[in-house]
Amino acid sequence: MSTAHDIPTLRVRDLGAAFDTYRGTVQVLDGVSFDIAPGEILGVVGESGSGKSTVARMIAGLTPPTAGRIVIDGIDGIDGIDRWADPQGAAALRLRFQMIFQDPYASLNPRWRVDRLIAEPLEVLGLTGSRAGTEERVADALRRVRMSPDDGRRYPHQFSGSASASPSRAPWPAGPSSSSATSPPPRSTSRCRPRCST
Repeated sequence: MSTAHDIPTLRVRDLGAAFDTYRGTVQVLDGVSFDIAPGEILGVVGESGSGKSTVARMIAGLTPPTAGRIVIDGIDGIDGIDRWADPQGAAALRLRFQMIFQDPYASLNPRWRVDRLIAEPLEVLGLTGSRAGTEERVADALRRVRMSPDDGRRYPHQFSGSASASPSRAPWPAGPSSSSATSPPPRSTSRCRPRCST
């Protein structure tokens, strides 16, 4: 009998992506398959333009795949139950993970202070019921990424080096803890190299 520990957190099968361009249809990904177990980290390695970010965008529901299946926590996200098409299902999934872009400045509004950037998803997802509750959750999120609550009064451009990515990571732990967030430090693996074409 299978248990919750036997079910991969993420299962990708035969994922494909094709984009229409002025030169015709370009097949970017073909037959990408991998599993990620609870507490596991997967590193996808490839040349620039090989489709690494496209895979991540499809898993996050930002880009629709043209082929294949994505299964999250044992629930099919492409065939069968489309949880990204269902607002309640999508909201539940977004509490479990988030996209962290390579360029943090591209994903953060430069006119907003860090505390407002972190507070927005909390309020949109209805995770806090009061202003005081939001402020406490924001402060806790900043501490979890080794920042001070006082850093919430700063703007994204006021951080430099590796610290510039911390504000974009902070909203994720602000949500309810998932099974992987409370587990021991995850082990790393790099056993997936997608078959890609440019």
